[in-house]
Amino acid sequence: MTKIELLNDLELTGRIIKEAETTLDHLRDHKWEIVEKLKAMGHDFTATTEGMDVVLSAPPSMRF
Repeated sequence: MTKIELLNDLELTGRIIKEAETTLDHLRDHKWEIVEKLKAMGHDFTATTEGMDVVLSAPPSMRF
């Protein structure tokens, strides 16, 4: 590849990464909205392995 092609590829890769990060941010926000709703319904996240994964990945401000 030429230098110009590599620079174009680098720019495209950067744009794709930015889009992916935006999508990931939206998914994380949605995840925590679901967790908050389940907590309000009385769900015990500490009762299962999957739930503990949620607890351990939660921000420090979130209490279980």
